[in-house]
Amino acid sequence: MIKLVAFFILLNYLFYFCDCGSLPASQATEQTLITGLLSSYNKNIRPNTIVSIDITAALQQIVAIDEKQQTMTTSSFISQTWVDSRLSWTPSSNGNIDVVMLPVTSLWIPDTMILNSADSSGYLTVSTYSLASVESTGQVYMILPALTVKTRCNFNVQYFPFDKQVCSISLTSWSQGSSRLVYTENSTAVIDISGYTEHPLWKLNGTDMVVIRSADRTPFEDTYNDVITIQLYLQRKPLYFIMNGIFACWILNCVTLLSYTLPFGSQIGLCMTCFMTYSVYSLNFSNLFPQQSQYLMMITLYFMLSICWTLISMIWFVICNHFISKAEMPKFLYIFAGQLQKKVFLFCFPPPKDDKKKDVIVNNDELKKSEDKESIQATIIQEKKCASCQKLLPSCFRWNTKVVTIEKKEQPSLVKDDTLTKINNHYFTLVDKPELVTMDKTNEKPKPTCDFCDRCETCQADFDKDKAKGKNKKDIEGRCSALNYFIFLIVLLFITVAELSLWISMANN
Repeated sequence: MIKLVAFFILLNYLFYFCDCGSLPASQATEQTLITGLLSSYNKNIRPNTIVSIDITAALQQIVAIDEKQQTMTTSSFISQTWVDSRLSWTPSSNGNIDVVMLPVTSLWIPDTMILNSADSSGYLTVSTYSLASVESTGQVYMILPALTVKTRCNFNVQYFPFDKQVCSISLTSWSQGSSRLVYTENSTAVIDISGYTEHPLWKLNGTDMVVIRSADRTPFEDTYNDVITIQLYLQRKPLYFIMNGIFACWILNCVTLLSYTLPFGSQIGLCMTCFMTYSVYSLNFSNLFPQQSQYLMMITLYFMLSICWTLISMIWFVICNHFISKAEMPKFLYIFAGQLQKKVFLFCFPPPKDDKKKDVIVNNDELKKSEDKESIQATIIQEKKCASCQKLLPSCFRWNTKVVTIEKKEQPSLVKDDTLTKINNHYFTLVDKPELVTMDKTNEKPKPTCDFCDRCETCQADFDKDKAKGKNKKDIEGRCSALNYFIFLIVLLFITVAELSLWISMANN
């Protein structure tokens, strides 16, 4: 019993004499104020007939932009300010308290949502630990924590990678029209970008906030809705795409031009390689953007032009090879190529130089240059020709042709005349008097069709035809080379003009 009485005395001492469990005067005053404000407060009723909502935003970062899905993900702080007269008090009678922090879940808040949200729920997220700042005048300031907002954005990538985009975040009340809620913009602080972190591929050129009126979604009210639109002006940074796509494609165009200096087989193989590379680059870029038929992208046009240059080059290589292999060419091309050789590409195709005639002698089916003085005298400084066909063809000597000779034993039967010249114990008839050569009729043999080459008429005709064809083929090769230079310059000119026009139009969009 005595112990129980002692315990109660100690407990009273702790409560009454030590002030254990009691609040300081300032905190007790604030507690009394908050309790008085929320005691008769109903969060389901609007503060006034028409509530004016002021919205401001602080952009932190553009997290991601997906052109194919047409979405933009941003991180930002969004604050809303309105006046609720039910939450006002007199500071002088409440311990000079001007501001109190109240839980958002205990207050009336506007049903503001993101109108162009790409998430399943577009409402601004309010957590149970979110607080609102309430002033003595009844002004409520609610700032939400960093929100990762995913919104839809209509991208126009016609001038990729030099395109500019305008993406927006639209905020409005979902269920209450202008007769209940009115959204206004804060002209002093539209959008705060002081803490913005730059995106690696997009440059933020500017921001803006506008109020747009749209039709009310409530069927029984003939009013409108105020839509707060936060606009972001973006410009793509093109360096990454230039170095990893456009510059590589330009190198392939130069490789296509270099193929004009290669043989036919290498030209076709190189062009096919360029075709495959163009296809890979075009496929990689097409995966970045949505499928659409509203406009033609300039980068797609660039790849198409590059493929066309390669295709034109390949077609010309096949045609040129056909001309050379067949040793024939259309007349108008033949004449045009000849004019190119003579007038345009004169330095590439100089006129053939005339070979100086040199004295030669024939010795046992061999063709030799006359060097010594005796040989010069033997040939009388004249060009010796065949006694029968009046030609001295090096090809005949390569075929081991026969030459009419007069042997020593037949020398008495010859008519002595100065028209015979002795060279290495063999006699040859001079060009100027071939008719004075005579032979012993006893040893006379049937004269062949060609005394010099000992070939029949058919073989001689084939020989002449092959020789003419060889000369014609060389002529065709020379003219095709001139046309090759001409096509090269034409393709180079078109590539330069087309690509410069394309890039200038893209950069000045």
